[in-house]
Amino acid sequence: MSNRKMTLSEKGKSMLDDLTEQLELDRPFVLQVALAKGIQISSGAPSTSYDKGSKSWTIPDNIIKDDNFTLFKYLIQNEAKKPIDNQELHDYMIRFIESGLRELSRTSQEKTSMEDLRIAIL
Repeated sequence: MSNRKMTLSEKGKSMLDDLTEQLELDRPFVLQVALAKGIQISSGAPSTSYDKGSKSWTIPDNIIKDDNFTLFKYLIQNEAKKPIDNQELHDYMIRFIESGLRELSRTSQEKTSMEDLRIAIL
């Protein structure tokens, strides 16, 4: 199993690009870190929906796949506290990615100049 296409907001794409550059990692890995961070900071199913803007970006199929997809699926179901279908799973997934990107970006902005961003994220 793997993710299907999802649309990231314009602001989310900008934050993803900044974090990818700062962390010197590839986009798929940063998206997975953002998803994990979004799930970590949540307190239940995500309710916030983000405005896509005029320059939204499509996250391609198969960025999150196999065991990672299964792990995230069950973590999201645990947060939702109910079984969810595939459509709802992908809706939750993009919301968790968006909130995770915002948290990672906030962490990046608040760190001191001497701090390593990778350590600050942990």
